[in-house]
Amino acid sequence: MGIVSNSKISTQDHLEIEDIRDDLVLLKDGRVSLVIETGAVNFDLLSEEEQDAKIKMFAGMLNSLNFQMQVVILTERSDLTAYVEKLVSFKQQQASKALIRQIEIYLQFIKNLTYNREVLDKRFFIVIPEISAEVQRTGIVKQIFGKRIQITNRKAIFDKAKINLYPKRDHVFKQFKKMGIETWQLNNEQLVRLYYSMYDPDKIGAKNLELATTKYTSFKADENTKT
Repeated sequence: MGIVSNSKISTQDHLEIEDIRDDLVLLKDGRVSLVIETGAVNFDLLSEEEQDAKIKMFAGMLNSLNFQMQVVILTERSDLTAYVEKLVSFKQQQASKALIRQIEIYLQFIKNLTYNREVLDKRFFIVIPEISAEVQRTGIVKQIFGKRIQITNRKAIFDKAKINLYPKRDHVFKQFKKMGIETWQLNNEQLVRLYYSMYDPDKIGAKNLELATTKYTSFKADENTKT
């Protein structure tokens, strides 16, 4: 907080995230991360030979890496609101009393299930980090006059990170495709929703929130370089 400023400290000042832009995450220490979400394989349903093959392919993928990679497993409560709403809508379209009754029984089962216990869902992520060589921050004079301390050469950092991260991302895509596992890079909005759910895990339904990406990411011109 500046000496001549009455500006309030925002929640963002306490987060490790500096910015989310161009489908990348910039942390306050200058690191840039690319986040990939992967599909899942029901390992128990595979035969022993298929399990061994998957393990060997995963080991081969790890051995092929010449860069850092973090595997993150996120367990979160499932939000069945949309599913229940579809069942209610489907029930209202039926003419058969017997079918309506069966749907009502199933709806009650779902409600009891979610009331008595948590329905959990697992999501799997690959995070590829990139360390920025040069980070410029708000000058001391501007800090004195109330400017928040932040990274000022964000565009240059993002541009350089893309050059280094994209080949690594493509390599991971290729390796997971060999294993028959779908992968996709999270975009700005998906990243905002992901971190929202992680920082506020007690609330479910983050997928249904109307989050305007521009409210949570910075698309303003950097102090030294325009976007």
